[in-house]
Amino acid sequence: MNRQSLCHRRTLLSLVVALMLLATGGCETVQSVLNNSPKPGASVAGVRLADLSLQKVDLLFDVDVSNPYSVPLPLTNLNYALASGGNEFLSGKADVAGSVPAGGSKRVTVPATVTFVSLANTLGAVKPGSVLPYDAKMNLSVDAPLGPVSLPIRKSGQLPVPAVPKVELASMQWKTLTLSEAAAVMKLNVENTNQFDIDLGKLGYALQLGGKSIAAGGVDKSVSFGKGQTREIEIPISFSPSNLGLAALNMLRGKGASYSIGGDMAVNTPFGPMNMPYQRSGQTTFLSK
Repeated sequence: MNRQSLCHRRTLLSLVVALMLLATGGCETVQSVLNNSPKPGASVAGVRLADLSLQKVDLLFDVDVSNPYSVPLPLTNLNYALASGGNEFLSGKADVAGSVPAGGSKRVTVPATVTFVSLANTLGAVKPGSVLPYDAKMNLSVDAPLGPVSLPIRKSGQLPVPAVPKVELASMQWKTLTLSEAAAVMKLNVENTNQFDIDLGKLGYALQLGGKSIAAGGVDKSVSFGKGQTREIEIPISFSPSNLGLAALNMLRGKGASYSIGGDMAVNTPFGPMNMPYQRSGQTTFLSK
């Protein structure tokens, strides 16, 4: 509907209101007539999290807007603000072009991107791995037949600030160790440093011992972790020590060595799937079969 048609319709509605006042002998004011007229409504049907990573998360608010009028209801503007503990950490405007069909409803998706660096800068101490409660306040402006109307919308929820699980190489259990062949079991201690459960699906790794590249690969591991829980994961590996030299073989035959391990882990969280890169170095122990 163009602006000229909308103005003509508002003029006709104003005449209708005036006739209603005359018919009631002036007992009702214009305000009381407006108060008793149907009004549009808006509410949050749900909130989805998309593109959850260690850097940011996209919040998608699905807002249902109802139109009680016999004409389409244009959407003109939507402002939003997110706060935690009374402290605002994000505000903005969303593109809500279009209109709600006459006598019908329409779902509008309002995106809001939260970056964890700016979140920490605004709120102060935000611990990685925590779950942050938030309150969302929105105001949707619509062009109603009798004039602009602002619809307040409220929604509360939880915002995850994910942390990378802690991975340590606890030991190497040798099964075979000769110049031509080496087989071992890597025993990893994996700690979920988040205040929410995670399910590990895949684990990629690249292992160095004593500064030498030993093995790289990936395994499918279905392991569930409660919040703060540590579990042991065993990964069999094999390689040829002859490619590393005698000095490296003697190092592997010792009691232990320095290590470096890194890669990616694919996990599922209550807030959506994530891919987490990890890196760890330290000292590990060698165990014979």
